[in-house]
Amino acid sequence: MKDRYALARYNGRARGYSDFSQLFATNPIRRALITILVSVTLIVVPLALPGGNVRAVLELITVWFGVTSIVLCTPILIWCSAEEAWRWLQRRLWPTIDQLDLSPRTHNLLRRHGFITIASVERVSDSTLLLLSNMDARAVHEIRRGINVWRYLRWQANGFR
Repeated sequence: MKDRYALARYNGRARGYSDFSQLFATNPIRRALITILVSVTLIVVPLALPGGNVRAVLELITVWFGVTSIVLCTPILIWCSAEEAWRWLQRRLWPTIDQLDLSPRTHNLLRRHGFITIASVERVSDSTLLLLSNMDARAVHEIRRGINVWRYLRWQANGFR
């Protein structure tokens, strides 16, 4: 318990502090979509209430909050959806070395030397890979085996075409 409070003080947070400044930092698509749905509900529900001054005040307050939330969250939803679509397209067109079955050491070696995609590793010869610092013949063999297994699994997934 004591360590948690020390960590909170170290991070510049007081006890009981909640970080609302980054509300959409995690799961932005889901949070924006939920906020928009709640906002639409805030706009629609008062319309079902019986008429009168109370309904008018309630409509004014809830519609104001609802429209404000929709106006603020719709760009977030569109932007985050576009980013996610771009990431999906990148993974589909240029698969990363994360999809290879490599040991953490070999994976980190490739990352450290700037190899992100499988195609970038395939373009480099074995002798060039061996010139990289801390790269040995066993790691090069593991990389080539990982690429071959990855190609075979893709070939199987495509129905042996």
